[in-house]
Amino acid sequence: MDTNYGMEIVRATEIAALTAAREQGLGDYREILNHARAAIAKTLNRLRIDGFVVNDRFQNRDDLFPMPATLGQGGPTMDLMAIALEAHHSAANGGNNATSYAVIAPRGVIQSVPNLNMYKIVVGPQVGNVIDINQPPIINVKRVARALRKYTENVTVCILNQARHKQLIKEIRECGARIKLIEEGELSGCLSAITGEKTDLYLGYGYAPEGALVAAAISCLGGYFEGKIFYENDRDREQAEEHGISDFEKIFRPQDLVRSKEVAIAATGVTDGEFLEGVRFTSNGAVTSSFIARAETKTYRKLETRHFFDYKPVF
Repeated sequence: MDTNYGMEIVRATEIAALTAAREQGLGDYREILNHARAAIAKTLNRLRIDGFVVNDRFQNRDDLFPMPATLGQGGPTMDLMAIALEAHHSAANGGNNATSYAVIAPRGVIQSVPNLNMYKIVVGPQVGNVIDINQPPIINVKRVARALRKYTENVTVCILNQARHKQLIKEIRECGARIKLIEEGELSGCLSAITGEKTDLYLGYGYAPEGALVAAAISCLGGYFEGKIFYENDRDREQAEEHGISDFEKIFRPQDLVRSKEVAIAATGVTDGEFLEGVRFTSNGAVTSSFIARAETKTYRKLETRHFFDYKPVF
């Protein structure tokens, strides 16, 4: 991509994060999610592109703001993926890991996936592709430990604290690895594992659309990921076929979900999390923490932006 779109889409994640942060802890998760979705759509619509929105997990929800199918003022034809507010329940309750994300790539680069469960295993570039989703969790933890030259007991595994992970948590504990349980925000956990800043390995069930965003992050930052979509019935399989997926046993890897190095990703924290700090309001504005990454150059920026509402209100 000739244009560094990462610097463009981060404005959208910042506006979405600032919008959501104003309603942090007020308890209405639909309201905070709706406002964040409207804010990110409005800002992305200013881009000089013909943008096609892909992998919107809340598409066709009558109770939520409808993300337009296309965004932009005209220009190159692009894929856009926007997760206006991950961990929206957490944000509404004043919890951690609420974040706004956006991804941009030329049209057809981002694989469209059904809104179904996906089991994921995510590691950083120091670990590489030694993991295998078909192996037991203990085997993968030991492989990560070997790659990082750590004792198994010093490996940190991030897992969502959900009932369906009860057996997974039990197995990880049996092998002696450290566990970091998070209530919500799988993408924060995955990015933490990719960068290796707070976590060595992410394991567990989440959503397939988020898998595409993880693949975009790995394209930009390095690392490795494997994911497997789970189909409970024929309706799920029919839904997958609508997205061009016919191999129902397929193990998805980064190159399957993001098919080019022409991709950029941006994120801004709403509340403090595993990867980014949340919005901090000041007497005349706010401070946001964001990151931008671009696959073509492997450029990775972390930004602290100070917004002065006295000069140009954003709301």
